[in-house]
Amino acid sequence: MFPEPDRQQQAKPLTHHEILSLIAPFTRRGRHADLAASDRAGRRLVFKPVDHPAADGRPSLRDVLALELPETGQSRLIRTVTDPSGLVSTLTAQGPDAGALLEWVEAVPVERQFKVYGDVTVARSYRISAVKGDSERAASTPRPRIAEAQARVGGVNFSLSALQGPKVLAEVKLTADPGEELRIPEDLLSVLGWSWRPLRHFVSYWRGTIRVTAKEPERTADIEHKLGRSIRHLAKTLGGSPSTFHARHLKARWRAAFQRSIPLTVGLLILAATPAIGWLHMEDDSLLRMFIFHAPPIMMVGFFMFRELPRLEIPPLPRRLRQASWIVPAARRGRAAQPVNATES
Repeated sequence: MFPEPDRQQQAKPLTHHEILSLIAPFTRRGRHADLAASDRAGRRLVFKPVDHPAADGRPSLRDVLALELPETGQSRLIRTVTDPSGLVSTLTAQGPDAGALLEWVEAVPVERQFKVYGDVTVARSYRISAVKGDSERAASTPRPRIAEAQARVGGVNFSLSALQGPKVLAEVKLTADPGEELRIPEDLLSVLGWSWRPLRHFVSYWRGTIRVTAKEPERTADIEHKLGRSIRHLAKTLGGSPSTFHARHLKARWRAAFQRSIPLTVGLLILAATPAIGWLHMEDDSLLRMFIFHAPPIMMVGFFMFRELPRLEIPPLPRRLRQASWIVPAARRGRAAQPVNATES
């Protein structure tokens, strides 16, 4: 009888001989296997935790290594670092050789995974892998690429994702704790500069994007820099009263509103200039005539080629915020659930 087609074939468990050969480079570096926490059937080896004392304003950290060895595909070495508050950061290295993965991971200091901006600790996660197109030297010692970050800022949960969507964008999310509602203006982060896009409200969280450099290693450095600016700004803003936000960022709020109006303004200018085409005297075979004739489909194709689709909108005028707090009980619906800019009078 043939096996059922939907039945998954179980992976071959790690043998004692395989485990000894795999943990040898780890043992030489003082990393000892935790066989009780490992999963031989799941082909996953876990090593005993290592504690790092607090230093230079950074909290004490604990890191745990886990080596995953699928029967097909590349192996993964994951270093999970936690702090006393419960923040978790991971460094994931992927490649064919476990010894090389350990060298890649150890080349990245544990302190890099936890960065302190002022009084805010940020857990930053990275990935390491040899990417197609890297030089031979870069492929032998690949650099970590930032994947995500988490922090707790002024009672708000902050997260950044750098792996989803186009490479030129990093996604930011702000959420309040269960039972609470976050009331912030859409330009809370966009006052920082042209790279920060407005925040949008999605039921239980606020989402925005940050434009970043597309090519590594500049991309990771750019994200780390803009992440730090965002965290410092949020800590200062959310730590103060909403009523001071407008006066402090008045010029930046007007600049952000102008930036949001650019797509609609360009569209209106094109429509306004369309009647003037009839006054132009062009030869039947002129390139300008051909371009104008094909302008609509060209513009339509160009519109969808943007990595970030332009949003046609009339941005709200910047006004002073009237609420007393950034966070209110979730039971107070209605006005609290709407973007702040839309509720001001």
